[in-house]
Amino acid sequence: MDAILQGLSGIFEVVLIAGLGFFLNKKGWFWENAGKDLTKLTMTVALPPLMVYSLYSNFTHEELIATAPDLLLPFASIFVAYLAGRLLAALLHIRKGRRGIFICTCCIANAIFIGLPVNVALFGESSVPSCMLYYIANTAMFWGLGAYLIVQDAGGERHFTLKEMLMKLRTPPLMGFLAGVILLLLNVPLPHFALTAMKYVGGMATPMALIVIGMQMSQIPLSTIHFDRELVGAMFGRFILSPLCLFLLLPWIHVSDMSSKVFLMQAGMPAMTNMTILAYSVGADAEYSTTINCVSLALGVFFIPLYMFLLN
Repeated sequence: MDAILQGLSGIFEVVLIAGLGFFLNKKGWFWENAGKDLTKLTMTVALPPLMVYSLYSNFTHEELIATAPDLLLPFASIFVAYLAGRLLAALLHIRKGRRGIFICTCCIANAIFIGLPVNVALFGESSVPSCMLYYIANTAMFWGLGAYLIVQDAGGERHFTLKEMLMKLRTPPLMGFLAGVILLLLNVPLPHFALTAMKYVGGMATPMALIVIGMQMSQIPLSTIHFDRELVGAMFGRFILSPLCLFLLLPWIHVSDMSSKVFLMQAGMPAMTNMTILAYSVGADAEYSTTINCVSLALGVFFIPLYMFLLN
């Protein structure tokens, strides 16, 4: 019971900070491009030092090596969720132009911008390495598989090259994480003042990300949302099918206790926002993708506490 209450306390923290962003945006406190600017600040300035600080404060050289094999589980679960998503899309007769977005929703989560702050709020900074392991698999599968599905279903002929895939994977948070891993594996000592500075700058990441999420939720066009089979099916795939696939693989692929909890939470996070950006760029149904992003953000307030209750 104490663990559940602690988890719910973390959820209330998330909801409260996101609610602040919702309220302030409704009151007109932010400028026109505030969401974009604050997202850039979070991704490029706050998250990279948070990765390095979290690794140094929670892991030794030996502990980090012991955690590495946990990467297999998120790759396997995302691929199984992809197969299940294809089957569900066929059963529901999802129309062409939406099929790739639908399948992508079923297997790809918002593992960094939402997943990271939620897991840090629930499990503390010791959850960051496990969060990043899932993020690596999630990002690789999105640009390696999800992007292909969306481009093809949009009727495009473009194929992403290996170089383009690697460039998409080279995000500031991932670069910060890899830098921290390399420094830790090489046993490079960092001075106390540097770690303290990273702690303070990285401390901006969670509240800033949650405020931006609240801002996004305040812009949901409720009158344009229709809960048809294509939207309800996508929400089922995101919040039920994806974590279920990971849960069923847990007995077969053993990971640490922390990773098992974090991976289950990550698998049930709202839809990945890059999906909408890609849909716009290749001519897929961006309106459908935007609706999925907005509705999944709202439903996450219900499902995230539910996952925490089930985990305990």
